[in-house]
Amino acid sequence: MDTTVSSFTARNNAKRAAEKLIANGKASAVNYGIRPRDDGRFEIVWKTAPTTGEVEAEIATAASANEAPSDAPPNAGAEEVAAATGNEPAASSVPASGAPERDNKWPDGTRVMVRNKPKSWSEATINTRLDAEYWRVQYPSGGTGMFKGGDIRAYDAERDAKRASQPLRARAAGPGAATRSRYALDPAVIAAGKLPDKAPVVTSAANPHYQKRFDELHKLAAAGDWAAVRDYKVSGSNSYSKLIARYQQDLLALHAAWKASQ
Repeated sequence: MDTTVSSFTARNNAKRAAEKLIANGKASAVNYGIRPRDDGRFEIVWKTAPTTGEVEAEIATAASANEAPSDAPPNAGAEEVAAATGNEPAASSVPASGAPERDNKWPDGTRVMVRNKPKSWSEATINTRLDAEYWRVQYPSGGTGMFKGGDIRAYDAERDAKRASQPLRARAAGPGAATRSRYALDPAVIAAGKLPDKAPVVTSAANPHYQKRFDELHKLAAAGDWAAVRDYKVSGSNSYSKLIARYQQDLLALHAAWKASQ
């Protein structure tokens, strides 16, 4: 592996560079450690033959981090990571392990539920396959995580969508007390894999500029440019940004359902 940066000013910069190399399929191994140097910098140590304990420790640390965008380091750290990884584009769907894609149980864009704790599951979308056993997912809020196949289950529209779309206060009021957001696709529409004729309509007089983003996503989906839908950048953390991110994930789930029916 040829990189222009071999050490980093901070441990989290080294970790981000390692994760990006793994996701891009350019790492020499899936497992790694971060080692401090005598000069106060940190370097990546690739583990080509790790022990079981080392693998479990590294995966547990990576999976629990959630890597929310707000945790990103300053520009200096980002420059180190970009230099170390060659500023490559987003990872392809080909796993670093070289495992045949036809054996991939969770293709990119698949809507799933991931287990964060023994009895706690969260909605997510498959971002890329890292190797034969691990997948990286993206949460509707924008954060990412890495999970083993045993901690991923299929998204069930009847079981998962209704509860996820109900406000906590409405859940306490009993079944049927909450209504689905007008900006989310109906679970039945997603399962059918049929794209609606129009994007959701923004009715808020204070936020009309968000209509353009819904329309852009719908236009890309209608044109069949699903790679552009997946790579569409959703910025911001307000309620409308989250609604757009949810609509993006709904579109990808709809496409995955359509592909599965072919």
